[in-house]
Amino acid sequence: MIESPTGADEPISRRSLLKAAAGASALLAMGACGKNTASKSSVTGTGGVAFANLPPTTITTCVYAKNHASSPLYWQQFAPKEITVNVKIVTSASEVQDGLEAGQIDFGLMGPYNTIIAASQGMLTSKIIGMVSRQGIGIIGRKGDVSRIADLKGKKVAVPPPGIQTLIINDLLAGQHLKLGNDVTDIPLGYADQPGALQRGDVDAYVGTEPLCTQSVVTGVGQRLGAVYDTPVGDFNTALWASSRMLAQPQLCRLAATLQRRAGEYLTPGGVNSRQRWHQLLVTEFGYSEAVYNAVLSNVGAVWHFDAQRQSQFQGAGRLLLSQGAINKEPDYGSRYARQYWNV
Repeated sequence: MIESPTGADEPISRRSLLKAAAGASALLAMGACGKNTASKSSVTGTGGVAFANLPPTTITTCVYAKNHASSPLYWQQFAPKEITVNVKIVTSASEVQDGLEAGQIDFGLMGPYNTIIAASQGMLTSKIIGMVSRQGIGIIGRKGDVSRIADLKGKKVAVPPPGIQTLIINDLLAGQHLKLGNDVTDIPLGYADQPGALQRGDVDAYVGTEPLCTQSVVTGVGQRLGAVYDTPVGDFNTALWASSRMLAQPQLCRLAATLQRRAGEYLTPGGVNSRQRWHQLLVTEFGYSEAVYNAVLSNVGAVWHFDAQRQSQFQGAGRLLLSQGAINKEPDYGSRYARQYWNV
């Protein structure tokens, strides 16, 4: 059972979580083909936060399939009784961005890559109200063949739809005087399809997400290339973004930021991952092996606070995008910040 914030078992909340997990599993089985599944529950966790005078409201957030950045799955446990949390399963940052802009997602998890580019083109109205996750990224090369970034020359590398992984691999390749699309062949491939492509020999390496990266290592197919966090982006993974519709409703933005704080501290209290709670999520709910769980725990973490370090990393991403020619001038970072929700 999912452990409640007070330690009590909550079988109904567990079923709610399993709905989203099942939707995630289905997406993986379909090769992340783009279909959406949602989890809905109006059950209040025993540790619900107190917000006065809230009418019955449904808020929609999102997670990736069986992914490390899954703290929003726990929002319902902490929500006031008036709030229903609808969790959509998504497959790309572009899908999250489009959902936020279209009003189909209220609060979404995204990194700096597509958001900064969209903002530079006047195509982004959402703003950052917090953080969701740190780390969770890996560059995996075929074992015995690719063990360092320099080994990627002349190789085929699976790269997911444009996101923070693209930013990182471009910077690391530049450090070896290599360029994606020139010296290294990039193969567009969604996260769920990357481990299989490496195992079959379709690609020589991939830049992906956890726990799938660790799964490739544990099975003996791949090996981890170091330096993945040695860029100006650091270990930044995803921030929590509020849609323009939600920004017009400050109480709901404050609520979402508070729910993420509670969920983040539940999984990673004081910045240290709870072994029991991550085991519950990754092994019991998502079905990963004990070996994957033990190996991945040092490369994931739930976060809620968009502090000075996260600002520096976000702005580092902007400078990288400028240097890589993805944008024409350094962004107005402050225009993407909703600072009033950062210290809930």
